[in-house]
Amino acid sequence: MHIKRNKRIWSCAFASIAVVAAFLGLLILNTVASNLIYSKVKNICKDRFNCNIKLEKPRVNTIKGMITFNNISIDKRIGGRKFNVNVDKVFIKINMASAIKNILYLSSQPTKFFANIDFSRKKHIKADLRGKVDLRSSKGDFSLETKCSNIDIAHMGQYYAGAPIYVKRGTADISLIGTCRKGKLDFSQHILTKDLSLSIKKEQDLGRQIFIGITYRDIINYVRAKKGNINLKFIIKGTLKEPEIDLSPIIENILSDIVALKIS
Repeated sequence: MHIKRNKRIWSCAFASIAVVAAFLGLLILNTVASNLIYSKVKNICKDRFNCNIKLEKPRVNTIKGMITFNNISIDKRIGGRKFNVNVDKVFIKINMASAIKNILYLSSQPTKFFANIDFSRKKHIKADLRGKVDLRSSKGDFSLETKCSNIDIAHMGQYYAGAPIYVKRGTADISLIGTCRKGKLDFSQHILTKDLSLSIKKEQDLGRQIFIGITYRDIINYVRAKKGNINLKFIIKGTLKEPEIDLSPIIENILSDIVALKIS
């Protein structure tokens, strides 16, 4: 009787130790993964995207394949100008089994991932990303599809001293679809504004030219003629370090529409 009771006690003790050991092992694994991901993200941003990033170490759940970043700030120069992007939270869901197989060269199939980016909890600006990444590639080959809907763009340009106009109201839908192969980009960007309305800060500066023969007043008339619904599409080429944005089709379409408005 005592022997059976002792066996039960020892069995419970070993089971408890096993559970604690498993918990500690998982905790250590998540911590190691967090440190590796943190270091990898910083190096990728610096070496491949040529930008500086500040962020907290991510929370990682290796069992569920979930990674959460908080309070991210990114600085990058494009065409001699400095841009800053702040993100409150990034949630990433990845197929861990597929990722491990991809890393160990057991599968040639790229790993699928899903990400949700919360740019601002106060303004409710979010974006959903879906894509595939080849974790075997030294260049980090990937495909991406991202959509961000109903972004409130009110007051855009209000605090930019160089512009005599700013956005009074309006929303925008943004999508980005494309691939990166051997560090070379092939993406198409689509921006659709809805109910866009512009306000005037300095009436006397409306005659100032933006492009050849095109003034700020022309832009206001163009937006009014389109009733605030403007469809913009352009291509992004180049590399991760030096992306090239071709805005010439957009400019040509806007110029032709404004010229047609002036003639009519």
